[in-house]
Amino acid sequence: KYFDLNGKDVLDFGCGTGHMSLWFNKECKARVDAVDIDSNHVNVAKAFFEKYKAVDLTISCRNIIEEPVDKQYDFIMLNDVIEHIKEEWIPNVLDILVNRNLKTGGVIFFSYPPWEGPYASHLQLITPVPWMQYMPQSYVMNFLKKKNIELIGKQDLLEEYLALNHMTNKKLTSFLKRYPLEKVFRYPHTKLNTLPGLKGVSFSFFPFKYLVSKELTAYRKIARG
Repeated sequence: KYFDLNGKDVLDFGCGTGHMSLWFNKECKARVDAVDIDSNHVNVAKAFFEKYKAVDLTISCRNIIEEPVDKQYDFIMLNDVIEHIKEEWIPNVLDILVNRNLKTGGVIFFSYPPWEGPYASHLQLITPVPWMQYMPQSYVMNFLKKKNIELIGKQDLLEEYLALNHMTNKKLTSFLKRYPLEKVFRYPHTKLNTLPGLKGVSFSFFPFKYLVSKELTAYRKIARG
């Protein structure tokens, strides 16, 4: 509805194991550069891309604060990424992505489970219980230490949980307000949106915001006045 990636240059920032990078490339016909800071993710993604014989799809392991990408893009995608970036790093990361890598007229897209929502804790791999982040943290820590598992990346589940920056739409908006960006859309998805007649309804208001399983929002870069 909002994006035509055909023939466009896309940066998949924080690509993880590359499944979305491959989808943008194969299904959307985009030229994709995938970037991740975790070498374990990158090694899996490389094998994944080779298996499916991807063309116009590159991947690199880098910390863009130390080693920025020297290219501009029509689209920059952060899928389930922004909530994992250390809060003190976010301004530097956005400075590089928006000011250096995003073309004027280009779009930067974010998807993430907001901290108020049922799946913000990222603990669904070990428990079906929602809203774990609101439980007493002494209980959560003991539970995690007993049930902790290794992940594909360099962190285990306990380390990942402790590294979450508690991202919300309000917090993300506060980071973005310094840039020449205009909102394209915001879609806070809940299970209520799967019901007939409620597909496009925004449930971002209290108390329904606690049901939001995924925030999806996009901003377009405009010329500075």
